[in-house]
Amino acid sequence: MACAAIASVALTTTAFAGGFQRGTADTDILYESGPVSMRTGLIYVNPMRGFDSINGQSGDFGDYAQAYNIPTYAVGFGGENFGCAGTYIISFAADSDYTGSPGGALPPGPTAQSRTLVNEFDSNEFGMTCRASYTSDMGRFSLLGGVFAEDFNFEGSSASFVPTGRSTPPSLGSLPIFLPVQTTVETRGDYEFGYRIGAAFEKPEIALRAQVLYRSEVTHNTFTGTGTVAASGDAFVFGPGGQQVVIPNAAPPVGTPLAVGTSGFNEVTSPQSLYVNGQTGIAEGTLLLASFRWTDWSTNKSAISSITTGGVTRSSVSPYNWRDGYTASIGIGRAFTDEIAGAVSIGYDRGVSTGSETTYTDLYTVAGGVSFKANKWSEIRVGGLVGYWTDGAQSISDGAYFNGTVGDDVVLAGNASIKLNF
Repeated sequence: MACAAIASVALTTTAFAGGFQRGTADTDILYESGPVSMRTGLIYVNPMRGFDSINGQSGDFGDYAQAYNIPTYAVGFGGENFGCAGTYIISFAADSDYTGSPGGALPPGPTAQSRTLVNEFDSNEFGMTCRASYTSDMGRFSLLGGVFAEDFNFEGSSASFVPTGRSTPPSLGSLPIFLPVQTTVETRGDYEFGYRIGAAFEKPEIALRAQVLYRSEVTHNTFTGTGTVAASGDAFVFGPGGQQVVIPNAAPPVGTPLAVGTSGFNEVTSPQSLYVNGQTGIAEGTLLLASFRWTDWSTNKSAISSITTGGVTRSSVSPYNWRDGYTASIGIGRAFTDEIAGAVSIGYDRGVSTGSETTYTDLYTVAGGVSFKANKWSEIRVGGLVGYWTDGAQSISDGAYFNGTVGDDVVLAGNASIKLNF
């Protein structure tokens, strides 16, 4: 069936759903028939998620969840009984910009006056997965296994103020003078190793393939990084009622470094997951497609970024307290001609948010894709997705450090890839 070649087109665009999940390694290339196959692609996702209210203040604060791209690369080689695939993917990531919030940043945390401006992290994954197969009258049975290496990279900035050690003249009340500062950190975690293991069964006569694949968790606990504290505005004092009163010409120019130090991060766990997917022919030229993923997001309790300057360490805590994630999709693939096939699917992702933060609520998706195979050695795939994100809320009583709500939002995504057989 021509549509067997695009069994994943309508389903892969849902891979971003659920927590910090970005992409999954393209191990499907293990099932290509050629001795050598290469596939490269790009997925674009625009989450369109923003706060409707922050600490009771409603407004249009823009989308804090930023659009992102996921490049994918895979090279497979082998034959009927054995094959291996080298893969690259951005496995986990997040990119948030809170400068549209009231006051230009999120509210301060409970133990510090710092206010989050921007947070961004990603994990690059390089993997090698192999297949050992045995073919009988029933079909082909395969065992899958391999290893991967994953790193961790974080960048963040926050706004706060520090005492300058100076005061206004006694005639003005001897008020202490404060200076607005921006703290920026860049933290890197070494590559750590994990593994994949699974099994598959194929029966080409009915285009049947069923696969289960487990990905181990990876723990990152060795970090190196730098942190900078720089002037970000005019010096001020607190006047009557707590309002800030600017003191002219009392601050260094914006951007002037005030302190440089090291940065760190608490232990980070990329969660284990179990992925089950399958396809089978249900009519001439037609496939039924389905997938299910469990991800152990309950390991994600909080993220703690720290900076040490002058022997003093200051930390910024982001609570999550997520629950496990479940993602399911079902679809239909159809071969229109020997060269062109298409697929559509619907999907559901159970939100992992529990009230400590409210980004990842329930998500419902509709996806579709088209494959064009001009000859035996090349194939082009394009696909798209529209998702409906349900509303949600976070509260201090549920572990958040500020109250907030998000409304019903939209997710848009698209992907394109090209495969070459040699």
